[in-house]
Amino acid sequence: MRRLLGFLLRIACVTHILRFLNRRKITILMMHGVAADREDDGWQPLWPRLTPERLDLVLGQLAQRYRFISLDEAVDVMAGRKAPPRNGLVLTFDDGYRNNVTEALPVLQKHAAPAAFFIATGFVETGESYWIDRLDYALQQAPEDARLIEALGRTYDLRNLDREALAEGYRRLRLGVKNSVPDDAKMLAEFDRISSELEKAAGTSIRDVIDVDRYVAVATWEQLASVAADGVKIGSHTVNHCRLTGIDHGEVAKQLAESKQTLEQKIGKTCRHFCYPNGDHDPAVAALVDAAGYVSAVTTDNGLNRVGDNLMTLRRYPMPSGTDAFSNLLAVSGFAELPIIRSVLSRL
Repeated sequence: MRRLLGFLLRIACVTHILRFLNRRKITILMMHGVAADREDDGWQPLWPRLTPERLDLVLGQLAQRYRFISLDEAVDVMAGRKAPPRNGLVLTFDDGYRNNVTEALPVLQKHAAPAAFFIATGFVETGESYWIDRLDYALQQAPEDARLIEALGRTYDLRNLDREALAEGYRRLRLGVKNSVPDDAKMLAEFDRISSELEKAAGTSIRDVIDVDRYVAVATWEQLASVAADGVKIGSHTVNHCRLTGIDHGEVAKQLAESKQTLEQKIGKTCRHFCYPNGDHDPAVAALVDAAGYVSAVTTDNGLNRVGDNLMTLRRYPMPSGTDAFSNLLAVSGFAELPIIRSVLSRL
């Protein structure tokens, strides 16, 4: 049924029609790490990343139909200060991985594509990995008998699985804990406990390789200042990458102010843009972001953006990663958000 639907959409030229109808809207795409897998790396993350080659391919496809613009220009358009370009598209990268600088940026420059990097300042200061990467590494290094994991009253049996099944089990474990613990500190404590037990069984941790790891190391201040000087927009992703709806409002305000101040001191440019860690936001948090002096904030909510939208809750799509141009263009077209399509897809 899905194949038949795809065939019908192709012959109906639906992506052309949607781009025309949405030509004055702004598309924002979201990425994280960009790194090629190499046999001598010793491991590959279960959490998938784009390769530079795939990024190059998809940007080439998008460039034929969209105009790459900066986040600053997009904000000016949506605030009514600038006329909308035809099919404007913004590229954003969350978390500030070092490979955004070393592997993604050359591809962006090849396509003359501006970008925004969102940085959790505490991780640049310490050089520590994100919990999601620490858990990924620990899980893969641990012996099989250590992969029977108890977490918040549930058991996750991740023993003797092939890579695909292990990746799915890792996903279930992450979501199981995140969705069970709204309080951010308690969630982090649980992931710290799980990772520590796996690391003890493995006799190693991501800390042993983080300085040279191409996948999960974060960018340095020197690297970020350099790319900012070349035009990359550097935005805040808080200090500690905390879910803002899972901490009190006083701590939210502190995270917003401290990260902004640190970025401005280290980078030497005004920090204008914000990205909600994990996409977590509500009206009260969005108001605090606005009050902290940011001019925009991006979410993980899917959809396109138009003139007059709330600049504190901008929508994004995940960067498509297929090889087929039609499928990639359809993924960022707004097609899935059409009410009738949502209804049809829910029945397939």
